[in-house]
This record gives sequence, C-alpha cells and structure tokens, in this order.
Amino acid sequence: MSDVNIPGQVPVGSNLFEMIEFTLTRKQPQSPLLEHREKEAPGALLEEPTLFGVNVAKVREVIRLPSLEPALGRRPEVLGVFQLRGIPVPAIHLSCALGFSNEPVQPSAQVLVTEFSGRLTGFVVASARRIRRVSWSEVLPPQKELLGAITGMMLDEKQRFVFILDFEKILAEVEGPPVEVTPFPVQQRQKIFSGSGAFPLGTNLPTSGFRPVVVVVDDSSTARKSLVEVVSGFDCDVHECVDGQQAWEECLRLQKQGASFMVISDIEMPRMDGYSFAR
Repeated sequence: MSDVNIPGQVPVGSNLFEMIEFTLTRKQPQSPLLEHREKEAPGALLEEPTLFGVNVAKVREVIRLPSLEPALGRRPEVLGVFQLRGIPVPAIHLSCALGFSNEPVQPSAQVLVTEFSGRLTGFVVASARRIRRVSWSEVLPPQKELLGAITGMMLDEKQRFVFILDFEKILAEVEGPPVEVTPFPVQQRQKIFSGSGAFPLGTNLPTSGFRPVVVVVDDSSTARKSLVEVVSGFDCDVHECVDGQQAWEECLRLQKQGASFMVISDIEMPRMDGYSFAR
C-alpha cells in the first residue's frame, strides 16, 4: 500500500504537472550540484537537505523501505531486490547513483516505485515530503554544469531550488549500455523520405532539394536518444528539442522557410508541455 497518496492526472492542456518532492541523505557531501550552496552558506548542507522532484506520472507508488534480498553481481547503486505483490523489484540507492553519498540508508527511508517500459524499479530516498502542482512555465532548464540527470529546476515558496530528476537516464546509467542489436538492412526499411543527413538545430535549410525534417521533442535525454536512433533509420533530417517552447520556436522557423516537417513530442516537459505545444 502506498505511503503517499498519488492523485489523479491534472486537466489535459493546462500546462500543469504534479511533482513528488523528496530528499536524499540529510548530510550531503560535496558535488557539482551542491558546491554553489556550500559557498553561499558554509555548513548549510549539514542542516538542510537538498530538494529533488520527479513527475508524478513517472511514479507508480511510494512505499516504506521493505526487506531487501541481495542481488548477485550487483553494482554499488543496487541495494538489492524486494517483492511487491509477487513481483521482484530492484532497489536503487538514488543518492549513490547520483554520486552524492553511499552512506547506508536509514530504516525510515522510502521507495519511489517507477515503471518504465513495463519494468518496475524502486528508487530509495530519505523522505518523500509532498506533492506539488506546478506550472511548466515555472520550471527552468538546468545550467550546463548540471546537465545529465537533472532535467529542470524551480524555486519553491522559500526560494530554495528543487531539482527535477530524469529517472530514466539514471536507470540507464546504472544498468549500463544495452546489448547492441543489428538493425534491419537499409533496403528493408520503408523509404518515406529522400536524402539523408542532419542539420543542427537553428540552421537554415537549403532553398532547393532540402529533405523533410522530423522534430523530436523530449526533456529526457535517454528517451530523446532512443527516438533519434529510430527516426534516423529513415532518410530525413532530425532536429532535437528539449521542451515544448524550444520546439514551438523551431517549428515557426521551419514554417517560415517553407520546410516539410513532422513532430514527435513528449507530453510532460518544462516551460511548455506537449498539449500546449500541439495546440
């Protein structure tokens, strides 16, 4: 049974999302993510935990830390495996996976159970504090030095940063590179476009003989990479965007050039969600 009641979805097209706010260990060691806080207020890291968030849509339920069974050949980030209604679920030490701390988790810890591609994974955190309803316009893109597992950041009512994590990317890094699969021969692919290659985002298209463009929009670098790999199997140019606002600006630019393009978009994204973008 969930310890945190996860409410229903927000109204479609409202540009709002619900976020579970949580903390990791109380004592945060030095890391690129936290160095600026230590400089501004020495010793503050020992008193106040850094706040993190994850989209409710990514979380199936929140539970207390259950009994764990050791996993063979596990990495340091994997604490073990637990049973959830008869299903074995790996438990990942989120603080360790982010490179913050490998301190033993406390009995009071909680687990955010996620489901990606039909697979359950538990991310162990210090405490799930609350659920916020937030406008995507309040979410800022992360600074370059924070890129990676951070997809966005926002300020709470006390002007504290809340860092929104990309659980899919964290899980992919813990699991390691996937087994390489040999793609279908080129002659077996459906030729829906002509030409090949790719233009960097924001470049001008040739005035004649240009190729159709596919705009891939997703704030998750892992999901975006997977989509690009699939779309690149066709003969077209792929433009990547990290949120709906950037995609909207890119589509306007392409439209002014008279380009033929299609869009593959995520729904939950910073600044502008997929529903608002599509409208």
